[in-house]
Amino acid sequence: MALQSIRLLLWLLALWRNAALEQSYTEYATLLRAHLMNGLDAAVPPKSVRTVDYSQAGTEVRMSIRFFKVQGVSASEGQMRLKVWVRMTWSDLRLAWDPAAFGNVTETTFRAVGSSDLEGTEIWVPDIQLYNSNEGNQATLEGANPIAYNDGTVFWSRPGILDTMCRFTGLVAFPFDRLKCAMEWGGWSLSDGLQGINLTDVGYVFLTNEDTAGASYQEYGIRSVDVSLKQTFYDALPNQPWTIVKYTVELERATFYYGTLILFPTILITYLSFGVFFMSHEVGERLSFGITLLLVVEVMRTSVAAFVPICGELLWIDLFMLVNSIFCCLSLLETMLVLFFAFHTDEHLLPDWLAWLAPWLFCGSEAERRALKVVE
Repeated sequence: MALQSIRLLLWLLALWRNAALEQSYTEYATLLRAHLMNGLDAAVPPKSVRTVDYSQAGTEVRMSIRFFKVQGVSASEGQMRLKVWVRMTWSDLRLAWDPAAFGNVTETTFRAVGSSDLEGTEIWVPDIQLYNSNEGNQATLEGANPIAYNDGTVFWSRPGILDTMCRFTGLVAFPFDRLKCAMEWGGWSLSDGLQGINLTDVGYVFLTNEDTAGASYQEYGIRSVDVSLKQTFYDALPNQPWTIVKYTVELERATFYYGTLILFPTILITYLSFGVFFMSHEVGERLSFGITLLLVVEVMRTSVAAFVPICGELLWIDLFMLVNSIFCCLSLLETMLVLFFAFHTDEHLLPDWLAWLAPWLFCGSEAERRALKVVE
Protein backbone atom coordinates (compact mmCIF):
# COMPACT_ATOMS: atom_id res chain seq x y z
CA MET A 1 0.00 0.00 0.00
CA ALA A 2 2.79 2.38 0.88
CA LEU A 3 4.62 1.52 -2.34
CA GLN A 4 1.52 2.33 -4.42
CA SER A 5 1.13 5.66 -2.65
CA ILE A 6 4.74 6.58 -3.43
CA ARG A 7 4.27 5.68 -7.09
CA LEU A 8 1.09 7.79 -7.25
CA LEU A 9 2.88 10.73 -5.67
CA LEU A 10 5.78 10.49 -8.13
CA TRP A 11 3.32 10.28 -11.05
CA LEU A 12 1.46 13.38 -9.90
CA LEU A 13 4.76 15.24 -9.40
CA ALA A 14 5.92 14.32 -12.92
CA LEU A 15 2.54 15.38 -14.30
CA TRP A 16 2.81 18.74 -12.55
CA ARG A 17 6.33 19.31 -13.88
CA ASN A 18 5.35 18.35 -17.42
CA ALA A 19 2.43 20.76 -17.38
CA ALA A 20 4.85 23.54 -18.35
CA LEU A 21 5.69 21.61 -21.52
CA GLU A 22 2.17 21.69 -22.92
CA GLN A 23 1.04 23.90 -25.81
CA SER A 24 -0.10 26.55 -23.36
CA TYR A 25 3.49 27.11 -22.32
CA THR A 26 3.99 29.86 -24.93
CA GLU A 27 1.03 31.92 -23.68
CA TYR A 28 1.93 31.52 -20.01
CA ALA A 29 5.62 32.23 -20.60
CA THR A 30 4.72 35.42 -22.50
CA LEU A 31 2.47 36.59 -19.66
CA LEU A 32 5.16 35.69 -17.15
CA ARG A 33 7.85 37.69 -18.92
CA ALA A 34 5.56 40.70 -19.25
CA HIS A 35 4.75 40.46 -15.56
CA LEU A 36 8.40 40.25 -14.49
CA MET A 37 9.62 42.97 -16.85
CA ASN A 38 6.99 45.45 -15.68
CA GLY A 39 8.94 48.23 -13.95
CA LEU A 40 12.20 46.25 -13.82
CA ASP A 41 15.37 48.39 -14.08
CA ALA A 42 18.29 46.31 -15.35
CA ALA A 43 20.83 48.87 -14.12
CA VAL A 44 19.76 48.57 -10.47
CA PRO A 45 21.22 45.67 -8.44
CA PRO A 46 18.61 43.20 -7.20
CA LYS A 47 17.38 42.67 -3.69
CA SER A 48 17.92 39.39 -1.90
CA VAL A 49 18.48 37.91 1.53
CA ARG A 50 22.13 38.53 2.44
CA THR A 51 23.92 37.34 5.56
CA VAL A 52 26.95 39.66 5.55
CA ASP A 53 27.36 42.36 8.19
CA TYR A 54 28.44 45.28 6.03
CA SER A 55 25.48 45.31 3.62
CA GLN A 56 21.91 44.09 3.27
CA ALA A 57 21.48 45.50 -0.25
CA GLY A 58 22.32 43.80 -3.50
CA THR A 59 22.95 40.09 -3.86
CA GLU A 60 25.58 37.37 -3.57
CA VAL A 61 26.98 36.06 -6.84
CA ARG A 62 28.40 32.53 -6.95
CA MET A 63 30.71 31.84 -9.86
CA SER A 64 32.31 28.79 -11.38
CA ILE A 65 34.40 28.11 -14.48
CA ARG A 66 34.18 24.96 -16.52
CA PHE A 67 37.48 24.41 -18.30
CA PHE A 68 36.89 22.98 -21.75
CA LYS A 69 40.21 23.12 -23.61
CA VAL A 70 43.56 24.91 -23.78
CA GLN A 71 43.45 26.84 -27.04
CA GLY A 72 46.96 28.26 -26.96
CA VAL A 73 49.87 29.31 -24.76
CA SER A 74 52.60 31.75 -25.75
CA ALA A 75 55.31 31.85 -23.11
CA SER A 76 57.35 34.36 -25.11
CA GLU A 77 54.39 36.78 -25.19
CA GLY A 78 53.06 35.98 -21.70
CA GLN A 79 49.64 34.98 -23.00
CA MET A 80 47.22 32.09 -22.37
CA ARG A 81 43.96 31.35 -24.17
CA LEU A 82 41.42 28.96 -22.66
CA LYS A 83 38.09 27.73 -23.97
CA VAL A 84 35.75 27.88 -20.95
CA TRP A 85 32.20 28.17 -19.76
CA VAL A 86 31.81 30.96 -17.20
CA ARG A 87 28.85 30.25 -14.93
CA MET A 88 27.27 32.65 -12.42
CA THR A 89 24.33 32.20 -10.08
CA TRP A 90 22.60 34.84 -7.96
CA SER A 91 19.27 35.66 -6.36
CA ASP A 92 16.94 38.40 -7.60
CA LEU A 93 13.67 38.47 -5.66
CA ARG A 94 12.19 40.81 -8.27
CA LEU A 95 12.09 37.79 -10.62
CA ALA A 96 10.27 35.44 -8.21
CA TRP A 97 6.72 34.30 -9.03
CA ASP A 98 4.05 31.77 -8.15
CA PRO A 99 4.11 28.94 -10.74
CA ALA A 100 0.44 28.16 -10.11
CA ALA A 101 -0.52 31.59 -11.46
CA PHE A 102 1.32 31.02 -14.73
CA GLY A 103 0.43 27.50 -15.83
CA ASN A 104 3.06 25.84 -13.60
CA VAL A 105 5.89 27.50 -15.53
CA THR A 106 8.92 27.27 -13.22
CA GLU A 107 11.59 28.88 -15.38
CA THR A 108 12.01 31.42 -18.12
CA THR A 109 14.83 33.13 -20.01
CA PHE A 110 15.88 36.72 -20.62
CA ARG A 111 18.21 38.41 -23.08
CA ALA A 112 21.58 39.44 -21.72
CA VAL A 113 24.80 40.64 -23.32
CA GLY A 114 26.69 42.17 -20.44
CA SER A 115 26.45 44.56 -17.55
CA SER A 116 27.62 47.49 -19.69
CA ASP A 117 25.11 46.86 -22.50
CA LEU A 118 21.78 47.89 -21.03
CA GLU A 119 20.05 47.97 -24.40
CA GLY A 120 20.75 44.32 -25.11
CA THR A 121 20.24 43.17 -21.50
CA GLU A 122 16.77 42.81 -20.01
CA ILE A 123 17.67 42.00 -16.39
CA TRP A 124 20.49 42.83 -14.02
CA VAL A 125 23.60 40.71 -14.56
CA PRO A 126 26.80 40.69 -12.47
CA ASP A 127 29.56 43.16 -13.19
CA ILE A 128 32.47 40.72 -12.73
CA GLN A 129 35.47 41.15 -14.98
CA LEU A 130 38.77 39.37 -15.57
CA TYR A 131 41.31 41.98 -14.46
CA ASN A 132 44.33 40.68 -16.39
CA SER A 133 42.53 39.96 -19.64
CA ASN A 134 43.97 40.88 -22.99
CA GLU A 135 40.43 41.67 -24.18
CA GLY A 136 37.31 42.38 -22.17
CA ASN A 137 34.90 39.63 -21.19
CA GLN A 138 32.13 41.10 -23.30
CA ALA A 139 34.31 40.76 -26.40
CA THR A 140 35.53 37.20 -25.76
CA LEU A 141 32.53 35.56 -24.03
CA GLU A 142 29.58 34.76 -26.24
CA GLY A 143 26.12 36.05 -25.47
CA ALA A 144 23.78 33.67 -23.66
CA ASN A 145 20.34 33.98 -22.08
CA PRO A 146 20.15 33.79 -18.28
CA ILE A 147 17.63 31.33 -16.87
CA ALA A 148 15.38 32.64 -14.07
CA TYR A 149 13.58 30.24 -11.72
CA ASN A 150 10.41 30.86 -9.79
CA ASP A 151 12.22 31.27 -6.46
CA GLY A 152 14.24 34.22 -7.83
CA THR A 153 17.40 32.27 -8.60
CA VAL A 154 19.13 33.25 -11.85
CA PHE A 155 21.65 31.06 -13.65
CA TRP A 156 23.88 32.53 -16.38
CA SER A 157 26.33 30.38 -18.32
CA ARG A 158 28.42 31.83 -21.14
CA PRO A 159 30.86 29.97 -23.40
CA GLY A 160 33.86 31.76 -24.81
CA ILE A 161 37.59 32.39 -24.75
CA LEU A 162 39.59 33.75 -21.82
CA ASP A 163 42.49 35.65 -23.35
CA THR A 164 44.71 36.18 -20.33
CA MET A 165 47.91 38.17 -19.88
CA CYS A 166 50.04 35.94 -17.68
CA ARG A 167 52.95 36.45 -15.38
CA PHE A 168 54.21 32.92 -15.86
CA THR A 169 56.08 31.06 -13.14
CA GLY A 170 58.00 27.81 -13.47
CA LEU A 171 59.42 28.52 -16.93
CA VAL A 172 62.99 28.19 -15.63
CA ALA A 173 62.78 24.38 -15.96
CA PHE A 174 61.80 24.45 -19.67
CA PRO A 175 61.02 22.01 -21.28
CA PHE A 176 60.26 20.09 -18.08
CA ASP A 177 58.42 23.07 -16.66
CA ARG A 178 54.93 23.38 -15.28
CA LEU A 179 53.73 26.85 -16.10
CA LYS A 180 51.41 28.65 -13.72
CA CYS A 181 49.18 31.53 -14.76
CA ALA A 182 46.91 33.45 -12.41
CA MET A 183 43.54 34.90 -13.42
CA GLU A 184 42.04 37.52 -11.11
CA TRP A 185 38.30 38.13 -11.22
CA GLY A 186 36.43 40.86 -9.41
CA GLY A 187 33.83 43.57 -9.59
CA TRP A 188 34.62 46.59 -11.73
CA SER A 189 32.03 49.20 -10.78
CA LEU A 190 30.23 47.38 -7.97
CA SER A 191 31.84 46.49 -4.66
CA ASP A 192 30.78 43.79 -2.24
CA GLY A 193 28.28 46.27 -0.83
CA LEU A 194 25.98 45.57 -3.77
CA GLN A 195 27.59 42.51 -5.37
CA GLY A 196 29.21 39.90 -3.19
CA ILE A 197 31.32 37.25 -4.89
CA ASN A 198 31.59 33.63 -3.76
CA LEU A 199 32.29 30.26 -5.35
CA THR A 200 30.00 27.51 -6.48
CA ASP A 201 31.43 24.44 -4.76
CA VAL A 202 35.19 24.60 -5.42
CA GLY A 203 34.84 27.24 -8.15
CA TYR A 204 35.70 25.14 -11.18
CA VAL A 205 34.84 21.89 -12.88
CA PHE A 206 36.28 19.56 -15.51
CA LEU A 207 33.79 17.59 -17.57
CA THR A 208 34.31 15.35 -20.56
CA ASN A 209 30.70 14.82 -21.55
CA GLU A 210 31.45 16.16 -25.01
CA ASP A 211 33.71 14.26 -27.35
CA THR A 212 35.56 17.47 -28.24
CA ALA A 213 36.44 18.39 -24.65
CA GLY A 214 39.92 17.91 -23.25
CA ALA A 215 43.33 17.89 -24.89
CA SER A 216 44.53 15.71 -27.74
CA TYR A 217 47.73 16.20 -29.76
CA GLN A 218 48.39 19.46 -27.96
CA GLU A 219 51.52 20.83 -26.36
CA TYR A 220 49.78 22.00 -23.18
CA GLY A 221 47.17 20.53 -20.91
CA ILE A 222 45.67 21.70 -17.63
CA ARG A 223 47.21 19.76 -14.76
CA SER A 224 45.48 21.44 -11.83
CA VAL A 225 43.55 24.56 -10.81
CA ASP A 226 43.72 26.35 -7.48
CA VAL A 227 41.10 28.93 -6.45
CA SER A 228 41.40 31.45 -3.64
CA LEU A 229 39.42 34.49 -2.49
CA LYS A 230 40.69 37.63 -0.85
CA GLN A 231 39.19 40.97 0.06
CA THR A 232 40.84 44.30 -0.57
CA PHE A 233 39.95 47.93 0.00
CA TYR A 234 40.37 50.91 -2.32
CA ASP A 235 40.75 54.56 -1.40
CA ALA A 236 37.65 55.54 -3.37
CA LEU A 237 35.41 53.32 -1.19
CA PRO A 238 37.33 52.67 2.02
CA ASN A 239 34.32 51.19 3.87
CA GLN A 240 33.34 48.65 1.23
CA PRO A 241 35.40 45.50 0.54
CA TRP A 242 36.13 44.24 -2.96
CA THR A 243 36.42 40.46 -3.36
CA ILE A 244 39.02 39.16 -5.82
CA VAL A 245 38.79 35.56 -7.00
CA LYS A 246 42.16 34.22 -8.08
CA TYR A 247 42.32 31.19 -10.36
CA THR A 248 45.82 29.72 -10.60
CA VAL A 249 46.00 27.40 -13.61
CA GLU A 250 48.92 24.96 -13.73
CA LEU A 251 49.80 23.84 -17.24
CA GLU A 252 51.72 20.68 -18.05
CA ARG A 253 53.84 20.59 -21.19
CA ALA A 254 54.27 17.61 -23.50
CA THR A 255 58.03 17.07 -23.05
CA PHE A 256 58.43 14.07 -25.34
CA TYR A 257 58.75 16.29 -28.42
CA TYR A 258 61.57 18.37 -26.93
CA GLY A 259 63.34 15.33 -25.52
CA THR A 260 63.46 13.38 -28.77
CA LEU A 261 63.98 16.23 -31.25
CA ILE A 262 66.14 18.69 -29.29
CA LEU A 263 67.71 17.34 -26.11
CA PHE A 264 68.75 13.87 -27.25
CA PRO A 265 70.21 15.00 -30.63
CA THR A 266 72.14 17.81 -28.92
CA ILE A 267 73.69 15.42 -26.40
CA LEU A 268 74.52 12.97 -29.18
CA ILE A 269 76.23 15.66 -31.25
CA THR A 270 78.24 16.80 -28.25
CA TYR A 271 79.49 13.26 -27.66
CA LEU A 272 80.32 12.95 -31.34
CA SER A 273 82.48 16.07 -31.08
CA PHE A 274 84.72 14.12 -28.69
CA GLY A 275 85.56 11.83 -31.61
CA VAL A 276 88.35 14.22 -32.65
CA PHE A 277 90.34 12.99 -29.63
CA PHE A 278 90.66 9.58 -31.29
CA MET A 279 91.55 10.86 -34.77
CA SER A 280 95.09 11.08 -36.06
CA HIS A 281 96.45 14.51 -36.84
CA GLU A 282 96.99 13.30 -40.36
CA VAL A 283 93.26 13.11 -40.97
CA GLY A 284 92.49 16.25 -42.95
CA GLU A 285 88.77 16.33 -42.08
CA ARG A 286 89.45 16.47 -38.36
CA LEU A 287 89.13 20.26 -38.18
CA SER A 288 86.10 20.49 -40.49
CA PHE A 289 84.40 17.72 -38.49
CA GLY A 290 84.61 19.73 -35.26
CA ILE A 291 83.50 22.97 -36.93
CA THR A 292 80.46 21.27 -38.50
CA LEU A 293 79.27 19.83 -35.18
CA LEU A 294 79.69 23.18 -33.46
CA LEU A 295 77.57 24.85 -36.14
CA VAL A 296 74.88 22.19 -35.74
CA VAL A 297 74.68 22.85 -31.99
CA GLU A 298 74.41 26.59 -32.60
CA VAL A 299 71.60 26.06 -35.11
CA MET A 300 69.67 23.97 -32.57
CA ARG A 301 70.32 26.64 -29.97
CA THR A 302 68.78 29.22 -32.27
CA SER A 303 65.76 26.98 -32.84
CA VAL A 304 65.19 26.62 -29.09
CA ALA A 305 65.25 30.42 -28.68
CA ALA A 306 61.95 30.61 -30.58
CA PHE A 307 60.17 28.65 -27.81
CA VAL A 308 61.29 30.73 -24.83
CA PRO A 309 60.97 34.45 -24.09
CA ILE A 310 63.88 36.89 -24.04
CA CYS A 311 64.30 37.53 -20.34
CA GLY A 312 66.89 38.29 -17.70
CA GLU A 313 66.55 34.91 -15.97
CA LEU A 314 68.81 31.99 -16.86
CA LEU A 315 66.66 29.08 -18.02
CA TRP A 316 67.66 25.45 -17.76
CA ILE A 317 67.54 25.01 -21.53
CA ASP A 318 69.86 28.01 -22.01
CA LEU A 319 72.38 26.52 -19.60
CA PHE A 320 72.04 23.13 -21.29
CA MET A 321 72.74 24.52 -24.76
CA LEU A 322 75.59 26.68 -23.44
CA VAL A 323 77.34 23.69 -21.84
CA ASN A 324 77.06 21.70 -25.07
CA SER A 325 78.47 24.62 -27.06
CA ILE A 326 81.40 24.91 -24.65
CA PHE A 327 82.25 21.22 -24.96
CA CYS A 328 82.15 21.45 -28.76
CA CYS A 329 84.38 24.53 -28.63
CA LEU A 330 86.87 22.74 -26.36
CA SER A 331 87.00 19.81 -28.76
CA LEU A 332 87.63 22.20 -31.64
CA LEU A 333 90.30 24.04 -29.66
CA GLU A 334 92.09 20.77 -28.89
CA THR A 335 92.05 19.90 -32.61
CA MET A 336 93.58 23.26 -33.49
CA LEU A 337 96.38 22.82 -30.93
CA VAL A 338 97.17 19.28 -32.11
CA LEU A 339 97.35 20.36 -35.75
CA PHE A 340 99.48 23.35 -34.83
CA PHE A 341 102.12 21.35 -32.98
CA ALA A 342 102.01 18.52 -35.52
CA PHE A 343 102.74 20.69 -38.54
CA HIS A 344 104.77 23.48 -36.94
CA THR A 345 108.31 23.63 -38.46
CA ASP A 346 109.60 27.08 -37.42
CA GLU A 347 112.32 27.61 -34.80
CA HIS A 348 109.97 29.60 -32.56
CA LEU A 349 106.48 28.81 -31.54
CA LEU A 350 105.53 32.36 -32.32
CA PRO A 351 105.48 33.69 -35.90
CA ASP A 352 108.55 35.66 -37.00
CA TRP A 353 106.79 39.00 -37.01
CA LEU A 354 105.39 38.38 -33.52
CA ALA A 355 108.82 37.23 -32.24
CA TRP A 356 110.33 40.48 -33.57
CA LEU A 357 107.53 42.56 -32.00
CA ALA A 358 107.57 40.82 -28.61
CA PRO A 359 110.64 42.67 -27.17
CA TRP A 360 109.06 46.00 -28.00
CA LEU A 361 105.85 45.02 -26.25
CA PHE A 362 107.15 43.32 -23.12
CA CYS A 363 110.52 45.09 -22.61
CA GLY A 364 109.87 48.67 -21.67
CA SER A 365 113.35 50.31 -21.60
CA GLU A 366 116.04 50.51 -24.28
CA ALA A 367 118.57 48.86 -21.94
CA GLU A 368 116.33 45.83 -21.51
CA ARG A 369 115.95 45.47 -25.26
CA ARG A 370 119.73 45.70 -25.77
CA ALA A 371 120.34 43.11 -23.05
CA LEU A 372 117.85 40.80 -24.77
CA LYS A 373 119.71 41.19 -28.08
CA VAL A 374 123.04 40.38 -26.37
CA VAL A 375 121.54 37.20 -24.94
CA GLU A 376 120.28 36.19 -28.34
